[in-house]
Amino acid sequence: MPVHHPAMLNTMTQWFAGAPRRLVQGGLSMFFAGGAALLLGLVAQVGDAQAGVALAQRLPDVPTWFVPEGPAGYTLAASLVCWGVWAMGSGLRLARAANSGR
Repeated sequence: MPVHHPAMLNTMTQWFAGAPRRLVQGGLSMFFAGGAALLLGLVAQVGDAQAGVALAQRLPDVPTWFVPEGPAGYTLAASLVCWGVWAMGSGLRLARAANSGR
């Protein structure tokens, strides 16, 4: 596992969110948004009765811009999940460090 430079990590977390609570909440939001997109993409692929037809063509009245249908979309959704886990972990670590210093 690579070891990150502590000053770089501190700068990144301070830039992203100064308060640990906001960092955890943002991480939860990213995690659930990415997870929902992955789940919707999986449901769209499993329910693909007409092979080769895009989801937007099958459901023209439903907004489907956020459902991943290709490798780029799945990569983006998985990255969102990973960044959400990282943000939650960093926020909890910052909160733990702030509480132990009291």
